[in-house]
Amino acid sequence: MFKLKAVVCATDLSEGSNKALPLAAQMARRHGAKLIVAHIIDLPAVTPYGETMVDPQELRGRVEQSARGQVTDILSTCEEVEWELNIAIGYPAKEILSMVEEVGADLVVAATHTRSGLERLLLGSVSRKLMHTLTVPLMIVPGDISQEQLHRPLESVLIACDFSPDSGNAIRWGIDFAQAFGARMTMATVIENTQLSQLLKLDPQKEHGMADKLQADLHRKLKDSVPEECRGGLMPKTVVLAGQPHEELNKYAILNHIDLIVMGVHGRGLIENLLVGSTTDRLVRLGQFPVMAVRAGIPEQQA
Repeated sequence: MFKLKAVVCATDLSEGSNKALPLAAQMARRHGAKLIVAHIIDLPAVTPYGETMVDPQELRGRVEQSARGQVTDILSTCEEVEWELNIAIGYPAKEILSMVEEVGADLVVAATHTRSGLERLLLGSVSRKLMHTLTVPLMIVPGDISQEQLHRPLESVLIACDFSPDSGNAIRWGIDFAQAFGARMTMATVIENTQLSQLLKLDPQKEHGMADKLQADLHRKLKDSVPEECRGGLMPKTVVLAGQPHEELNKYAILNHIDLIVMGVHGRGLIENLLVGSTTDRLVRLGQFPVMAVRAGIPEQQA
């Protein structure tokens, strides 16, 4: 089981964004890690049309005083955790990436804002940019998540697996997180209805037998996806779902009181992601559960 050394929580100090703080504090406290609360003063807002409207250092000082008060109030409702405030001026995603490298963070926690489809398409969001560029996992907290969800202990983890290279690291991280919190683990895969229909059309007379065989094969494949070094402990429960992946995972999480969903992020290009999206993006947009997004190539944690 690994231990986090530093957790970065990014916030723009709005009410929705600040909801990431209690969950970030819980992650840091559980591992004895330091919590770095990051607030980035957006560069375009400071220097519109290339002209500085206010002195950046003066602005930083004013913002720091207000930010420190907000963070102190929020974290006073959580169990004690070591934290520091880090304020920078620049482009949020770029500055957070630099901060993660500078402090040697193992995890970033951020809330996502609910936007209209057109606004998301044209502007994206800091969370979305981080999801596809960070070299550490990103835990995304819905901006409208309830306070009850934020403060309750992490007792159940759902690990989504599509057997792609992107899901390999997500499985390891999901298992490690579940073990760190003593949470129950479920590994799930989803077969889309179109894929299932194509398979069953091959021989309609054997439809029932083929469906059963497919389920058994996928359950076995899920179990085989668990790293050998993790198989000595409690094996995760395996689940095979059918339908639209983001909808089915969300539905399962609701019915089974899941506290965290862990999944890989596909390495698509920017345009493809904007137009097509991904299961991770769509699940985040539903905004009902924290989602930990793990990119392929993120280094495995060391014990």
